[in-house]
Amino acid sequence: MVLKMVKTTLEKQGRIFIPKKIREDLGLRIGEELSLEIRKNEIIVKPFKNLKDFSSHLRGCVKESKIDPLDIKKIWRM
Repeated sequence: MVLKMVKTTLEKQGRIFIPKKIREDLGLRIGEELSLEIRKNEIIVKPFKNLKDFSSHLRGCVKESKIDPLDIKKIWRM
């Protein structure tokens, strides 16, 4: 993945525009929830994954594991 820097503008209502190419590259769709993370003077924007979505991706990862993916909640922080 190539790092990209794109200039955008903060609108009056606090909204920002994410260019189409970036939305396509990340697979973002209209209405999709995003998470915002603040690190020092940066805002990190990521697709939001709730615990149910996250755990469903884990099912079957370790074929004979006795760990319930929902137990991951104890170590996974949102």
